[in-house]
Amino acid sequence: SGRASATSWLIDGGVPRGCTGLAGSGHNARIALPRASAIAQGQGDAERHVSSNAEDADRLEDREQITYEDLVDPKVRRNHLAFNEMLHRSFAGQQFVPVSGEDRCYIAFAYATAKAILNDHSTFSSNPFSDDRLVALNTMSKADHARVLRYVHSHYAQAEVSKLEERIREIIERCTDDLEQSDEVDVVLWAKRIHMAVSLMQLGIELECCSNAGAADGTNGGAARQRPWDWRRVDEVVALNDAMVALVAPLGGVGRRYGELPPGQWARVLCGLLRSLPATLAMAWRLGLRCTWQIIRPDVTVLFPPKQPRMGLWWHPELVQLVPRYFLALYDLLQVDPSRGGPVPGIRAGVEAGDLQLAEALTLMVQLMVNMTSANALANMVFRLATETEAASMTAVDVDRLAPAFVQEVLRLDAPLQRNPRRVARQPGEKWARTPLSKNDQVLVFIGAANLDPAAFPEPTKFRIDREDGDKPALSFGSGMHYCLGSNVVKLEMRCALVCLLKRFSSVELHGESRRLDDVDVGNWGFRRLQVRLHRSGKA
Repeated sequence: SGRASATSWLIDGGVPRGCTGLAGSGHNARIALPRASAIAQGQGDAERHVSSNAEDADRLEDREQITYEDLVDPKVRRNHLAFNEMLHRSFAGQQFVPVSGEDRCYIAFAYATAKAILNDHSTFSSNPFSDDRLVALNTMSKADHARVLRYVHSHYAQAEVSKLEERIREIIERCTDDLEQSDEVDVVLWAKRIHMAVSLMQLGIELECCSNAGAADGTNGGAARQRPWDWRRVDEVVALNDAMVALVAPLGGVGRRYGELPPGQWARVLCGLLRSLPATLAMAWRLGLRCTWQIIRPDVTVLFPPKQPRMGLWWHPELVQLVPRYFLALYDLLQVDPSRGGPVPGIRAGVEAGDLQLAEALTLMVQLMVNMTSANALANMVFRLATETEAASMTAVDVDRLAPAFVQEVLRLDAPLQRNPRRVARQPGEKWARTPLSKNDQVLVFIGAANLDPAAFPEPTKFRIDREDGDKPALSFGSGMHYCLGSNVVKLEMRCALVCLLKRFSSVELHGESRRLDDVDVGNWGFRRLQVRLHRSGKA
């Protein structure tokens, strides 16, 4: 049948150069994914222990206005917490700060304003585009959001996620085994593998052990649990996911101006489109023209791109060829054996019933596998474990009781996504009537700054695990209808990882060069590289 078959270049043995396979449980073919070695890793100056240099500090002095350059400046991104503090000093009492040099764009940073915006879905749309393009679950209208969410919501509810704790602990232990093999380890790789492995497990894909494990000692492989896992397929999906973020997300929330494109960039974009043509034709053949058009939408992404916000496609045209290949792989994943459980069978049933469009289903699966922000949260936690030594020592004494508080404070201070874009969907009325906003204005909600609002959090810049339950909740996962679907998974991963590290190691020490993310997405707050040295605990 069509469901069981696959185009030859998607099957192991018929994979083109530069592709690897992803083993899909319950499906008779491997899902082949293209290598994403072309993904732009960003340059930027490496900062030892991510400390601010004098030039960066000058940029964060009190000021009278916020500019377009501030939003895309890598120096600001590397020092986002200091930038957030500056907002409260320089613009205290101001609901909306206009962005100089970016037409009809404002910043909202106060806790009360940010939460009110996130909860007012009729005035503020989470979809930054005013056209009719296909959007992800977290940017859908209220009606579409309710229709699509019901196919996956139960799988990410607290009760259901708690059933995965044992398997999540195993994944973390396996990742940490690899982390421990070297004196100097990169936490970012560890964090990305943890969350992507958990995401794939939820979707019905199990990791495979290395094929040659156990051969040297004659154990014929030994018990599967004792054999190392093959992380190559996880790393491949991580790279592809990062590529999708780089292509779609507007840098800093607005995107770089088209006038800043380097000479000849239009030709590079054209070459990227031409390279993607064979895979796009294969996508149209298997998924249908309508589905392919809904996903690619060359009219609004390439031919007539919006003035605001500006997507990353123009800066990373070498990644365009990965888009159809990734969606073809996801289409194969959609055929996973229903007995594996998880959300995929329900999503497929929605497509077969006609309630979900195929393009919606595939876009939903992309979002279920988004990895960058969750990896940020894990890496930020390790950074705080190494730098907040008093809180770490207190937590280690009673880790099962204090781990949730430690995790919550990491999420508050180091919101993994610092900015959340909103578009004014209608002419503001009622409580927004006296603001400078008009329909179709862009508003960047600075979630990280809201979490540092002294009106909401006593001693907002201090890392405190003794905060009262009555304190206002951090906005790191959003608020209202679009509250992060995967929040329960991320918090469980962080708690399990924290317990694992505190029980296995006496201390975690920053070592070598570390570098913050400064050139990706709307406002990711994480690391490009975070090197640490682990000191083994004497505990059994």
